[in-house]
Amino acid sequence: MIRVRNLSFTHPGNIPALRHINLDIIPGERLALIGANGSGKTTLARCFNGLESPQSGRIDVDDLAAYPPGDLFEIRKRIGMVFQNPDDQLVATTVESELAFGLENLAIAPEEMHFRVEEALSQFHLEIYRHHPPNRLSGGEKQRLAIAAAMILRPRYLILDEPTALLDPQGRAEILALLDDLKDRFGTTTIHITQLPAEAVQADRIIVLHQGCVIYDAAPTVVFQNGAKLREIGLEVPFSQSVLTPLKNFKDIALGSDPPIEILAEALAPGLATTTRESNPSTPPPSLPAKLSTQALEHIYDQGLPSQRTGLDKISVEIPRGGIVALVGPSGSGKTTLAQHLNALLKPHRGRILLNGQDIWTAGIEMSNIRRRVGLVFQFPELQLFEETVDMDVAFGPKNLGFSAARIDEQVSKALTAVALPQKDFGHRSPLALSGGEKRRVALAGILAMDPEVLVLDEPTAGLDPGASRNLRVVFQQLNQRGTTLVLITHDMDLVAQLATHIVVLSAGRLVLQGPARAVLSNPNFPQVGGLEPPPPVQLMHALATRGCAVPTDLITQDEVTDFLATFYKPPEGDL
Repeated sequence: MIRVRNLSFTHPGNIPALRHINLDIIPGERLALIGANGSGKTTLARCFNGLESPQSGRIDVDDLAAYPPGDLFEIRKRIGMVFQNPDDQLVATTVESELAFGLENLAIAPEEMHFRVEEALSQFHLEIYRHHPPNRLSGGEKQRLAIAAAMILRPRYLILDEPTALLDPQGRAEILALLDDLKDRFGTTTIHITQLPAEAVQADRIIVLHQGCVIYDAAPTVVFQNGAKLREIGLEVPFSQSVLTPLKNFKDIALGSDPPIEILAEALAPGLATTTRESNPSTPPPSLPAKLSTQALEHIYDQGLPSQRTGLDKISVEIPRGGIVALVGPSGSGKTTLAQHLNALLKPHRGRILLNGQDIWTAGIEMSNIRRRVGLVFQFPELQLFEETVDMDVAFGPKNLGFSAARIDEQVSKALTAVALPQKDFGHRSPLALSGGEKRRVALAGILAMDPEVLVLDEPTAGLDPGASRNLRVVFQQLNQRGTTLVLITHDMDLVAQLATHIVVLSAGRLVLQGPARAVLSNPNFPQVGGLEPPPPVQLMHALATRGCAVPTDLITQDEVTDFLATFYKPPEGDL
């Protein structure tokens, strides 16, 4: 058991992170830890195994003291941890040796070590990368490797900090199934930090943190009954609950749970089966000239080496001027590789990249000019944060572009306001001491301050709470309305449905589908073509259609589905 008593933690600068926390975590329990960015989730997790030392209180792990410090070596053998950024814990030169590294340090017998490594390579679909260096993997592949390296040690307690943030839907489902398997096979206690209600609802118990305090500690059905309060603190409820809450006659489905789409469709179908309402063909977005385009683009990693692999294979795409293009595909499909070509961080082996019709690799073109015009926010924002304060970090780009002092101050203030990090509260803080979600927003502010023509964002909402994600959507919409062309690399299909005008689907380095967002997402073949899942509203409409309901199958957002269902199911009395 992990026992926490009256735990408090304050960051340098007298910034409180945890306030008088009291918890008991039971062996074999599957626990979800949720809360807005900066609520203290990661700090609490790092206190469990002694990576952070609180100012007061006590933590005991199986009667061993984590704080005040006792036998930390033994505690860290019992508590495994997967960090938000997998690069923080990958140390070996190949995937296979990374998996074996922890086992070797625990003196596991060679036969058992070999068995566990082979099992992990298979479970996490890493066999083909056995001899690859981890730094050559995609973000999602690194995440799978980091999780595998922690799970292979079979700790009593396993802390996973946003483990699925960079994974495609299939990878996410596999990780959640593995958590169940660890509990069933080994009795492992899992502490899963997540922003996704669909993941939290699968836990035995949910702890909700807000401003360093525990405000809920209960089963999912109890926690998610408090939808209004959760939204108030920047969280969300599961999709099914959001759909059913405004409707009548569904009290037989527990609103705190998240029934599968098929069960939800079964419940809704009787009220829709007799309708003759027909789908109205959607109007595709107008054709726009290309702002950025690629022509037969090819890129090969480790060319000439045993680990050689094709990153991009004859990719030809068009990014319309003033559009919002979503670049989607399974982990390792080449999305980040393509993004890094768009602003000349990578040079193609064959093919061309055109900005306003001009090849960016034409002799005489300054790469610094290309990178100012095409801004890129990396998958891991820590990679581009380095200054002493947030103010200095956001000002770095404008300063190097020769902006005047007055304009720099104005751009920094505007950019921080746009990402909901007020300058008076965050400007003086160290960017490296912020939470993962806050770092992501500072990195975005640093690019916004340079006024790019095209903004490429690699997993912009990964690790952000729902409230922060909603704020970013507004920021992206405002930027787009001012003329900025956006390219979003994401596994968040809800974000795609709400923002994208066009979608490009990659798989194994190849282009498999592109077109207007509504047409791509509502295409019945989309899951097979892209190895992805359409957003839940699309899944629900298709499930209803297969039950004989005459429903429009081109609805792609939750608001569209709710408005449609409201024409057949009136809200409960008193809710109007």
